[in-house]
Amino acid sequence: MALSKVEGREELYVGGLWAMRRSDSLVERRITHVLSMVAIDPATLKNFKDEPWSQYGREIEHLSIDIDDTEDANLLIELPRAVRFISQALGSSPADLGAQGEAAASQDHGEGKSRSVSAVVAYLLWRFPGRFDSSLAPNQSETPQPQTRRETAAKAVDAAVGWIQRTRPMAEPNEGFMKQLQLWWEMGCPVEGDIETHPIYQRWAYDREVQEHLAVGQAPSRLRFEDEIDGGERTAAGNPGLSLRCKKCRRSLATAPFIIDHQRAEQTTAQCQHHFIEPLSWMRDELEKGRSTGDFSAPTLVAAPAWVGTIGRGSSAPAGLGDARRFRFNEGVWTMSS
Repeated sequence: MALSKVEGREELYVGGLWAMRRSDSLVERRITHVLSMVAIDPATLKNFKDEPWSQYGREIEHLSIDIDDTEDANLLIELPRAVRFISQALGSSPADLGAQGEAAASQDHGEGKSRSVSAVVAYLLWRFPGRFDSSLAPNQSETPQPQTRRETAAKAVDAAVGWIQRTRPMAEPNEGFMKQLQLWWEMGCPVEGDIETHPIYQRWAYDREVQEHLAVGQAPSRLRFEDEIDGGERTAAGNPGLSLRCKKCRRSLATAPFIIDHQRAEQTTAQCQHHFIEPLSWMRDELEKGRSTGDFSAPTLVAAPAWVGTIGRGSSAPAGLGDARRFRFNEGVWTMSS
């Protein structure tokens, strides 16, 4: 499929590999920059007139980012570079919504539906945050209910993909890329700085590492305890006063920031009797034994081991809850207060 212009004032296009060979189309649209979300050497390309890229593409600035169109590919780490390139091509910034620049195109090795679209989605989320989250839009007549970026991530990304689908119906990033784009939004679309130092990226990268070990029946090679990250400071979603305590010694087992929110399965009508929490430092002794699944106890809480939890890929975990951080409190050994 040929280049598709993204709806809006900017000259931003999405296409597949064939677009780079359509020299007439590139000239007609005044394309000055091409972002390839695939490893490609333009010197190997020829247009349909059998002219080399060095001839028909000599005025075009090109950036190639090597990434596979697979759900487990690390797209997130490449997004700042991709968005900076598009921004520089268009002469745009989030604070300059009326800017006009030159024309840019994002393309991938296939049909231009996943990798290239993901790069453009990341750019749109950074460039026009108010377009995809009404609470961030300026000059609103009504003040919307405040929500965190984590709460609006799925909706914002879906809206950005939908925006591209207006002119390119085939646009459909793979599921793994969609989840990473949600994290990109949650992180605030960090174009500048080192994304690898961002707490959200570090937690996601650690989850990937844990999942890889669990997939082959191994315990993680390193442990990460969320209450030791950044001094244990984290904002709670939902009820900030929620706390889980041992029924015997009353010691706090987990507070709201470290309790993982999960949805009840659609086919279940009974109230869920479990809470799922992040790995916390009081679990260290048990987790350092290297087991990846099964029940474990925490004898440091009371004189006799009374609290029992479950680590690993338990089948009772609700849909949508990640495998990497899964610790379940069994009913009857904890109390909940707020």
